[in-house]
Amino acid sequence: MHLCSEVKGRVTLEGNPLANQKIERILIFEDDECDYTYTDEDGYFSFAAKSLKSKLPGNIFYETVVNIVLVTKYNEHDYMLWHASQHGLKTPSEFKKHLLELNADLSTEEIKHHLVNSKKTSEEHYIFSICRWNN
Repeated sequence: MHLCSEVKGRVTLEGNPLANQKIERILIFEDDECDYTYTDEDGYFSFAAKSLKSKLPGNIFYETVVNIVLVTKYNEHDYMLWHASQHGLKTPSEFKKHLLELNADLSTEEIKHHLVNSKKTSEEHYIFSICRWNN
C-alpha cells in the first residue's frame, strides 16, 4: 500500500534558509510510521516515497485513510508543513504535485488550503500548512 509519495521542500525563516533543521514525517495508518531528515545548508530537504504491506484483510466496507503529517520544531514551536488525510489506495494527483514543492517559511501563518484536481473537479482535498505554492 502506498502511504506517501516523494516529498521535496525548503524551509526558510523570513526568506533566509534554515540549515540543519529537523523535518519529521508521520504517516498514520495501521500504526504510526515516523521518519525524519534534516535540511541542507540552503534549507532543502526530501523524503523518498513510502509504502508498506497492509496487515488488514481486504474488506469492501473498509475505507483506507492515511494521515500524512510533515512538521518541524523551531524555538519550541511546531510548524505544520503538511497535514492531510489521503482516502483510498491511490495518492491524489494534487498531493503528489504539491508534496514536491513544499515552500515553508516559518514566518508564514498556517492556513487551510483547498486543492482541486483541474482534470477531475470532483477530486478535492483540504490540507493545513504554512507552505505556499505559486499555482
